[in-house]
Amino acid sequence: MNDHNPVTRFAWPLMWGGACFLAAAHFGGALASENLRVTIDKNHILRTDRPVETIIVGNPHIADVSAQSNQLMFILGRTSGETNILGFDKDGNVVFDKDVTVVPHTTRTVTLHRGALSETFACAPRCESELHAGDDPAKFEVIKKASEENSSLATGAATGAAKAAE
Repeated sequence: MNDHNPVTRFAWPLMWGGACFLAAAHFGGALASENLRVTIDKNHILRTDRPVETIIVGNPHIADVSAQSNQLMFILGRTSGETNILGFDKDGNVVFDKDVTVVPHTTRTVTLHRGALSETFACAPRCESELHAGDDPAKFEVIKKASEENSSLATGAATGAAKAAE
């Protein structure tokens, strides 16, 4: 580098400083938030150092959060996609900012394609139909209805048991 050239002498530090500023601005946001990878229908444990008062989920159709306490939460993957989850303390300060990627469980899963229609099976230990967005709508509705009925029965049984215990 020619130190006698006044343009080079002043331009180089300015360019270097500008590059450092841009890198800090770009990576500062990425470092402030953390990426979580969650599998559909599985919970991911999230513990915080400070109490959380408010939780905001970008898209609750992709992921949802259940709070066990103000410092222990469970992130449930609902369907494939990306969203974010924010946690705030009682003063409105950010406690956490998480980018969440929900992925399908690919092990022990088989997708059967018939022309434009598909059907997904969970094969552990035997293959059974499983709900997946994009599967054959007729099959999807049958499985969804059966799943909702099973959930309703389980909820009713749990409610009945709780009332009996009172």
